[in-house]
Amino acid sequence: MNAHEIGRGARAVGDPAPDTRALIDAAADLSITRRSEIMRYMFERISPEIDAMSQDRPTRRALEQTAEDGVDAITRFLRNDRDEIEIPAASYALVRMLARQGFPVSVVDRSNRLAQDSIMRWYLEALAGLSEDAGAVTQAGVEILMRLSAGIDGVSQTLLGVYESERDTWLLNRNASRTARIQDILAGRPIEVGDAERTLGYRLGQHHLGVIVWTDDIQVAGGDRSGTEWNGLEQAVTVLTEHLGVGGRALFEQSDEYTAWAWIPLGAVDHVDASMLTEIVAAWQRPIGVALGAPHEGIDGFVRTHRQAAQAREVALTSELPGPRLVSIDEVGAVALMCTNLDWVRAWVGDVLGRLAADDPGAAQLRHTLREFLTSGGSFVATAERLHLHRNSVAYRISKAEEQIGHSVREHRLDLENALALCHWLGPTVLAPDPESPLPPG
Repeated sequence: MNAHEIGRGARAVGDPAPDTRALIDAAADLSITRRSEIMRYMFERISPEIDAMSQDRPTRRALEQTAEDGVDAITRFLRNDRDEIEIPAASYALVRMLARQGFPVSVVDRSNRLAQDSIMRWYLEALAGLSEDAGAVTQAGVEILMRLSAGIDGVSQTLLGVYESERDTWLLNRNASRTARIQDILAGRPIEVGDAERTLGYRLGQHHLGVIVWTDDIQVAGGDRSGTEWNGLEQAVTVLTEHLGVGGRALFEQSDEYTAWAWIPLGAVDHVDASMLTEIVAAWQRPIGVALGAPHEGIDGFVRTHRQAAQAREVALTSELPGPRLVSIDEVGAVALMCTNLDWVRAWVGDVLGRLAADDPGAAQLRHTLREFLTSGGSFVATAERLHLHRNSVAYRISKAEEQIGHSVREHRLDLENALALCHWLGPTVLAPDPESPLPPG
């Protein structure tokens, strides 16, 4: 049984005594002459709780009109002993406005509850000044509380239903418009920048960082479809945006159930240190992958950084290395360009690295040492420090690596660096099978 049914059941037992009825009518009449006082009282309660509603001018005007019409509706409800509160048109308009502005349902529910509590408090205080008969005041207060609780509960349920219906429609239309606009930009179709920015809620005339996030876990990808639970992919983008400290909200677009695209607004910033984000992603317990483009400016930059993120993701998907990870185009640019034909890549890696391209622990150790050696500018001392080895151990490993590739590591250095990068990022995908491992059955 809801509050509305309780209220109607209470009246069925017996109508209020004449003196109680008279007090209720007097309080209702008083609310007409003191409507502005009630409205101020409501705003004193609501404004601090719902800052966004009170600071937005159109919404505030709608809120004021709703409060004014709501007081009149409650007065008629109490004065005429009606079964239900007639919901003003302004209330429907306000709820639809909040839904289209993207306010969460908690804002609507909270505002309804605060308004209800404010009106009840005003009536109880008004009753105390209308009579010195404590018994009559108490009975009138109980009657008003029961009736308003039932009536306003019915109003709240109706308005929440209107809100949810309007928000579903708004989200569907907004998401369809936003998706279409993003596709227009990525396809290079002509757009009107101002209209596009309003549709996207995102400024195009700045530097952008393209991001692609994905997972194999549908519960992480989308969370609860009602929108009340954590949306893993969107939250992942939010976390990355916050750690970059750019101060803007990322543009998020769900590509499919397991994948999402995003653009992080960088303003005038044209460089991002991906290493700080790598540690964050590696610490996540949820299985989410992240691919980053490089920062680029304007509409062309919006497209380019997204394509780079897609290339970085291709490297991550091609790799057979396990675990949540972040892949940046800055690290895998050359590797990404070579992922289109893995058979060719595997053959080329074998030609460049020789026996060092074997998929076995010994070759892996030598490849790792050689990659650090080349990254350190060919310095034995610097490599030893990075790997926490003795200089002589590094020199020994480099010598062994030269035996495997058949020439000095000082020769064909660019090819060596690219081949080692492919091995580092793609692992067994581009390595030769270990000849010592048993053949698979069949």
